[in-house]
This record gives sequence, C-alpha cells and structure tokens, in this order.
Amino acid sequence: MKKILPFMALLATSTMVLADDLAKYTVALQKIASPATKVVAVADTPIKGIKEILVDVGRGSEVMYISADGKYLVNGSLFDIENRVDLTDAKKTEMRKDVMKAFGKGDTIDFFPEEGKMTSHVTVFTDIDCGYCRKLHAEIKGYNDLGIGVSYLFFPRAGVQSASFDKAVNVWCAKDQQEAMTLSKAGETVEPKTCDNPIEAHYKAGVTAGVSGTPALILDDGTLMPGYLPPAQLKQRMDMLAMRK
Repeated sequence: MKKILPFMALLATSTMVLADDLAKYTVALQKIASPATKVVAVADTPIKGIKEILVDVGRGSEVMYISADGKYLVNGSLFDIENRVDLTDAKKTEMRKDVMKAFGKGDTIDFFPEEGKMTSHVTVFTDIDCGYCRKLHAEIKGYNDLGIGVSYLFFPRAGVQSASFDKAVNVWCAKDQQEAMTLSKAGETVEPKTCDNPIEAHYKAGVTAGVSGTPALILDDGTLMPGYLPPAQLKQRMDMLAMRK
C-alpha cells in the first residue's frame, strides 16, 4: 500500500495539472475565437515552451501550437528539419486513422468488390453535388475491379443546413442506399426521406480529418489524398505507399 499511495498522489496531481492546462489554454483561445472554442488535449513538443493543443472548434478538431504561458498562438506546421518529418502532418495522419476507426459497418455506404476479391480499401468523403465526386462514382466499378473497396462518408461542403446535406440524408434513409447513391450521383432526384442518420457526424469527422474539399480519399493508415484519382492511378499510389512500409 505504501508503494501505491505515492503513485495515486502523482496521478491525481498530473490530472489536476492537465485540467488546469486545458482550462488555461481554452480561456486564452476564447479571447480571439468563438466562446464555444475548447482545448480538449495538450501535449509537449520538441520545442521548449511550446505546447501542442487539440482544439474543438465546434465543427471538428484542429491541431495548433501555443506558448506554455498561453500568450502566443502558432497556427501552422511543425517540421523536424534534421529528420525531414512534418510532425503536424504525422499527428493529423494519426488523428485521421482514429477518425476512420470510429466508423464501422453500418456507418458508411459501401461499394466493395465481390467477396474475397478486395485487396485494399479507401474511405471517400463525398458531396452529392460535387462534380468530381460524381465522376469518381461513375467509375466505381473500375475501382472494384482493381480490388479497391470504397466506403462513403458524407461531407456536404455547404454545411449541415444546406440542400446538399438534405440530399445526403435522402440517400442515407433510402431503402437501397447504394441505388440511391448511384441515382443521386447521376443527378437524379431521390425521394425525400428522414430518419436517424450520421450525416452530421460524417461532416464533423471530415473537419477533424482535415477535409477541405471533395472528394477526399483517406486510406486506412490515415493518409489523406485530396481530389479525384482515376482507378488505375489510385491503385498505383496505394501500391507505392504499401511498398514503403
């Protein structure tokens, strides 16, 4: 018991310090941002006196840096020159990987190859009204034929109170989601329906993942590939990345 008590005391102290940091940096950010802005995580960086903070901006989370005293904010990338590593991008990649793990079967609309023929997988943040999203979906068979499984999450670029958001809800609530997705991507009108749906959660996840446009392709390891890629080019990129590991 004598060995446990000091550890418990240290743990309690660490928790208190962390809570104090979250509160301190939240107050600091709210001076220049929305009152709803909240710091949800704090970590050290290789630079003395600079902290990494994960900021909840209401629509999702963003990585920023702040001086330990909370007086100076750095909004940009932290780059390790000696090792040639973008530390901010590495952090965001891990975040994207965690975001993808949060969506399992039943949380996405999937277009997969025949059973046993899927060799790779990509999650695509899509907008019903996005031209290149429609082009990508028009070639969905090409991706599947190359063994690439595609899982869709919705990212209505106009936000959660928009016509694109409503169209996404209509597709999600359709009896046959895949058919509704294909029709909507072809410019057809899908019967308006409402139901419990994850579209807003999809959108917020996209913000956290760093999605700024559609289509946005995210591999299972968290790698972000913004923009449309034809089936053969995507397959080539995925194979090259796999060889580097």
